[in-house]
Amino acid sequence: MKLALVSDPDTENGLAGIKYVLDALGSSSNRIGYIASEPDPGRDFYIASQHMYNKLGDRLDCYLELESGFNQASLKQLLACDAIHLSGGDTYRFLKWLKLRDLLPVLNQYVTDGGALIGVSAGAMIMTPSIDTAILCGDANLVGLLDLSGLSLAPFHFVPHVSLTEKTSAVARELAAISANLSRVYFCGDDTSLVIIDGDLVELGEPFPWVIN
Repeated sequence: MKLALVSDPDTENGLAGIKYVLDALGSSSNRIGYIASEPDPGRDFYIASQHMYNKLGDRLDCYLELESGFNQASLKQLLACDAIHLSGGDTYRFLKWLKLRDLLPVLNQYVTDGGALIGVSAGAMIMTPSIDTAILCGDANLVGLLDLSGLSLAPFHFVPHVSLTEKTSAVARELAAISANLSRVYFCGDDTSLVIIDGDLVELGEPFPWVIN
């Protein structure tokens, strides 16, 4: 299993987390696929991600949209990539369309078969047991998603873009009120990422783990 959960890829430790996972694939140049969290007509976020991967010596050349632009040919190309990038954006909308396209079991199998997943912000939260923590990032469930369960690849919940001043007992109480299923949560500032390689967790930056009793 090769996973990177990144708060912000435009930071030193965000980029380092992505590189860590790509290096673990054992190739000098990897092909990356991209799943957009929502339609991006100008592909602005995709192009920015292309530039990032180019700097690492890898290539991002496969784009998958989940809504009106979805097609099986693009999905097939995506699954042939060495790694898949789950973009940031509206966490509820992203997860809703992954479920509507029945892609959670597909992505789980992809990881089982040796593919790497790189989740940024919303994409990282989707890699955990649920997106219950998305509300702490300011996301609102405007799409009426009832089932918040995620990929369950990471054995903890993830909260990106958190500053030190937000790591308080008040936040812990809020988390406990969100869901009885939350037990272990990682608060991650922008310059932070978490990497899982075959069950081993690597913390880059200063992630803040919180265990809820």
